[in-house]
Amino acid sequence: MLNEPPHNAYNAQSLRTGSLFVIKRPMFFLLAALAAFAPLAIDLYLPSLAAIGAELQAPAGRVQQTVTVFLAGFALGMLFYGPLSDRFGRRRMIFAGTTVFVLASVACMLAQTIEQLLVFRLIQAFGGGAAAVISRAVIRDLFGETDSARVMAMVAMVTSLAPMIAPLLGAYILELGSWRYEFLALALFGALCTVAAYALLPETLSKVRSQSSLGHAFRGYRTVWEQRDARLLIIAGGAHFAAMFAYITGTPFVYIEFFGLSEKTYAVLFGSNILTLIGFGYASTRLVKRTGTTPLVKTGSALGLLGALMVLVSAWSAGTASWNLGLMVAGFLLCVGSLGFVAPNTTAQLLGKHPKNAGAASALYGCAQFGLGGLASWAVSVVHDDTSLPMAATVVAFAALACWASIRLKR
Repeated sequence: MLNEPPHNAYNAQSLRTGSLFVIKRPMFFLLAALAAFAPLAIDLYLPSLAAIGAELQAPAGRVQQTVTVFLAGFALGMLFYGPLSDRFGRRRMIFAGTTVFVLASVACMLAQTIEQLLVFRLIQAFGGGAAAVISRAVIRDLFGETDSARVMAMVAMVTSLAPMIAPLLGAYILELGSWRYEFLALALFGALCTVAAYALLPETLSKVRSQSSLGHAFRGYRTVWEQRDARLLIIAGGAHFAAMFAYITGTPFVYIEFFGLSEKTYAVLFGSNILTLIGFGYASTRLVKRTGTTPLVKTGSALGLLGALMVLVSAWSAGTASWNLGLMVAGFLLCVGSLGFVAPNTTAQLLGKHPKNAGAASALYGCAQFGLGGLASWAVSVVHDDTSLPMAATVVAFAALACWASIRLKR
């Protein structure tokens, strides 16, 4: 049972009636679906990159840019919709963003050139950014800091399944005929979320906050960033997320080409990291009521850096022996999994410090995640030298940055 005082009448009813899972299960899965826009839109079509290049007569590097522009568009969308949701309400901005996402997904399906696909992917991501940023703000509207951390951790546990399921689903859709059907699937997913939000999502923004000016809403960025702990929380969460992006970018080559593993074995190792992430997230929901958010952030960042250093030791030896692989796998399990401690608790604490600017705070946090994640992905690609060292060094750099920021947090 959630024990913190409710933040509005809608939440008060849920607290009086029963548990989150029994009374709010549809709402819970809606928030998880909104948070899953990015992993679904990125991972669903990854098996089709070669097919896209062949049909649109584009080189592999050009096709891979469809991922890069999506990350950029998603970050920009968060920055745009976050403060607008603080002014015009959560429901309106979710409807606006998901509608853009649906229309752009249809446009991606109909693209005839790689240039068109790049433009439509940028627009698609810009719309999808609304879903991710506002879902966190809605949770903060409904719950206090500690319970927000619990709910966000539970949402993250469900959302973490998307990177496991999406590539398999995308490969199956590709077998049905065309990569274009994958973007049709994304359009249908976005439309379903739009309808579900209309039916299930109340307006959680208070009337007092919705009467503020648009300029005041965008000034929320400065209000949030000027606060010392807010900056540290954004850096800690964003940098740890970036370390995971370096892992996602680098391990396909390292595991398959460098260590000589099969694609199926790589998929198993990738899935094991997601399961570890879910496990840490579950542990966070059990521990946060006793410890609070800050100790879990500090612990998660320290474990992340320890895992990153294990990866670096494996890479530095430049060997392909079993112990090298085992050490790297164990290091990534620790580094990626510990994000389950860091992400929900940095988010909940950040939004808890700025409830009047929850949309802007959520947008800055999301922009740091995808901005630093894009930077990490770019760094791994640019300094690629046919070894695992560039990936390992990038992971350590961002894990160290996350650990530095978390250490400086006030308890």
